[in-house]
Amino acid sequence: MSSHPTNESWFGTQPVLWFLLAVAVPGGVYAGSGIVFAGQSLESAVLIGITFGLVFAVTTAILKYALGR
Repeated sequence: MSSHPTNESWFGTQPVLWFLLAVAVPGGVYAGSGIVFAGQSLESAVLIGITFGLVFAVTTAILKYALGR
């Protein structure tokens, strides 16, 4: 038995931390790419990145719950 929990149990035991990471990582990448590649302002890129991250995290959580994973 491993000392590290699996991804599935981590989703179940640490849902708040999982949700925050699921928002921050894709949202941050989206915002960063908007600034670097599209020349967006910081405020605009962060707002769109947070929105993207929230949609990504909520969709992933709903699918995980619906599929029982």
